[in-house]
Amino acid sequence: MLRICLAALLISAAAHASERAASAPDASLADASSPTMPAASPGGPARRPAAFDDGKDASRLFHVGAMVGLVSLPRPLDAELYLRVSDYFFVGFSYSDFPAFVADPLLSAAGAKSGSTTATLDQFNAFDADLRVFPFAGSFFLGSSFGRQSLKGAITENTAFGPQTATVDLTTIYATPRVGYLWTFGPGIVLGVDAGVQLKLSGTPQVNMPSGATQSMKDNAQNLADIGASYPLPSFHLRLGWQY
Repeated sequence: MLRICLAALLISAAAHASERAASAPDASLADASSPTMPAASPGGPARRPAAFDDGKDASRLFHVGAMVGLVSLPRPLDAELYLRVSDYFFVGFSYSDFPAFVADPLLSAAGAKSGSTTATLDQFNAFDADLRVFPFAGSFFLGSSFGRQSLKGAITENTAFGPQTATVDLTTIYATPRVGYLWTFGPGIVLGVDAGVQLKLSGTPQVNMPSGATQSMKDNAQNLADIGASYPLPSFHLRLGWQY
């Protein structure tokens, strides 16, 4: 009897064990069938950095900027405000000046002052509208500016009857085709260099001579007028600025 009871208990235990094994999920199958999910970043989805081409923010369609001249011809003081549209077009407005306090070497070199004749350059400035095209959407550009230049000066000669003064007033409309590069560094530093030639479109000097003007005064006055009337003039700019 004891042997029969032990055999019954063993058979019952074996049956329960087989039922538990059949009902339990296969861990290896569960691991193989479940898709692998990437771990989420603790700071949320990662952001891709904005693209830059040659230092320009490609996400912006318009850029505004300002530049000042480090080296400028034909007028040494130069500043420009501009708007750049996409990577291909540039429209700017600039002002340049030849200050009177550095005019003496220019007047002497031009022959406007000599001996007892003195000369002053009261005004020699210009306003320009500047158009540029970047054909390769990079730093290289072709363009031209269209400007208005004003020159005013005076020639004074000491004579036996006292000083006599002649005045020169000249307004010139001109165009300056040019070629150059405009580089952008970091967040917005710009460096530009260009070279071209300033060509006169219109302009006639007005020279007012005193009644007793000598030939020497007439020659000096004409030399002063030629500073603004003689064309073509070389154009060169090396500029540094900031772009947003």
